Amino acid sequence: MTIDALSEICGPTRTPVAWVRSGHVGYIGPDLGVDPHSPSVAMLSVGLDAPLVLHTAQGPISTGSSFAPARTTQRIVATQGWILVLFVDPTGAPATAIADEMTAAAGPFGLAHRRERELAELCCAPIVDPDHIYARAIAGAAPVTDPRIEQVAATIRSDPARSYRADHIAANLGLSTTHFLRLFTQQSGTTFRGYQRWNRMIHTVRGAVTGHDLTRSALDAGFATPSHFSETFRDMIGLSATKMLRAGIRFDLGTSPAS
Repeated sequence: MTIDALSEICGPTRTPVAWVRSGHVGYIGPDLGVDPHSPSVAMLSVGLDAPLVLHTAQGPISTGSSFAPARTTQRIVATQGWILVLFVDPTGAPATAIADEMTAAAGPFGLAHRRERELAELCCAPIVDPDHIYARAIAGAAPVTDPRIEQVAATIRSDPARSYRADHIAANLGLSTTHFLRLFTQQSGTTFRGYQRWNRMIHTVRGAVTGHDLTRSALDAGFATPSHFSETFRDMIGLSATKMLRAGIRFDLGTSPAS
């Protein structure tokens, strides 16, 4: 599927769009009324027509853009118009590169991306290029991640339904289980288990968007029960998968596996 051309001005006449790429998952559209949520990956949000309000445990913050590290609870509200939400795979350290582009901070949150105006213009262009948006969000070169952790992450992405045991992987790497789990979290910014849940969730959404039954897609992705998927999706995204799938969003799945 492809993204429809968008108008030059961000406004209600456009079709909300979402994409899945290797390394990033994005959404451009109206505020969907999400609840507080805590994704297993980092998240960049940009107000396309007006500032956002970032709701945190310490109170609301008005900002043009915000960056939340993985596993950080937040809720973004658009004060007017549309928003960009970009979920960034933590392996390969692109999340760190985005964090370095934020010009202010409030606790764990980064505020005011250096190129937030450019990002907004890219999102409102006649044709949206998800990979260009991602590249401009990162801008500089990302720090190097331990190749062992990158390989483990790539294995999880290639087969998210499989049950991966930390002790087995650690043994294959010649590490203790504790050391491996600490290294994975240190290098990727998220937990070994959380990274598996994220990839299973994306795999489920891909299946549902391509016309498969949502329940079947969740089970095929490795979730023990449909309710486990539903809880995971709501915890990470802040709304139900059913609501998202019925929101009139046009999906672009690209050609490569999801991150």
